[in-house]
Amino acid sequence: MAKRKSVSNVEWVLVSDSSFYDMFCVHPKDDNDFNSPRRFHFVFKEDAEKFKELIEKSHCAVPSV
Repeated sequence: MAKRKSVSNVEWVLVSDSSFYDMFCVHPKDDNDFNSPRRFHFVFKEDAEKFKELIEKSHCAVPSV
C-alpha cells in the first residue's frame, strides 16, 4: 500500500487552464492527472486565490496519493 503524504506537505498551485475553457485551476503541484478529483476549477481568479488560501490552511485537505 502506498504511503500517503502528510497534508502539510502538499503544495497547491493556481494556474490558468486553457484546456478547460480558460478557467482557473487549483491543484497539488505534483498532480498531473487531468481527471484528478483534486483539481478545482473557478471562473474568477479571485475565487481561485481565496480557495487556494483556504485549502492550504485546512487540516482536512485531500492529500495527493
